Amino acid sequence: MNINLSPEDVLKKNICLIMILLAANLIGVILKIFFNHDFIYGLGPMFNFNTEMNVPTLYSSFALICASILLFIVGYLHKKINLSYIPWFGLSFIFLFLSIDETSSIHERLTTPVKETFNTSGLLFYAWVIPYGIGLLVFLLIYSKFLLSLPRQTMILFIVSGSIYVAGAIGFELLGGQQAELTGPNDLLYSLFYTCEELLEMLGIALFIYTLLTYIVTEFNTMKINIVNRPQE
Repeated sequence: MNINLSPEDVLKKNICLIMILLAANLIGVILKIFFNHDFIYGLGPMFNFNTEMNVPTLYSSFALICASILLFIVGYLHKKINLSYIPWFGLSFIFLFLSIDETSSIHERLTTPVKETFNTSGLLFYAWVIPYGIGLLVFLLIYSKFLLSLPRQTMILFIVSGSIYVAGAIGFELLGGQQAELTGPNDLLYSLFYTCEELLEMLGIALFIYTLLTYIVTEFNTMKINIVNRPQE
């Protein structure tokens, strides 16, 4: 039995899940800020975009793992036909690291030592953005040639999905850090900033997964899972 994976269907399902998570988070924010109901029988923290090890975190981590697996598949397929594959494996490793970081919050552990070293505040209140920002620049420098070598549609989707993700992960993190320093974490504007941050990260990865599936379908003509039904003995 062949199961055809449609990139469009996968994207639609991901967006639906993201919208459900967004709605649950916003309900929690409204109840917390305007009605002082923080815990909500455990449902508040479970769907809060700013809380670790909950449903949104697990979804983001799983999406990043899926992207890592798809990148590995592309690299493997390239290797089979003697095309450049090392950059794809490199990307697969990066997304695997991002998935681990999503659940273990490696980046947040860098905030205190970096902040103490450079005495940062304001937009750099969450000082982990400094080493990660430098890492992003190094990544862009190393992968610029690879990016330009991609088919035009794939290259554009890579850029768009990556820009959406970075706008959330770093852009709104900068704004959220400044707001957290000014008013603390129990503030409506800060809540909106971290909501936009996580929302853009999720949407960026969803679009990236769609991009990879489309690339596999376009370049390799198929994306099927073969399930063999064995007769009972």
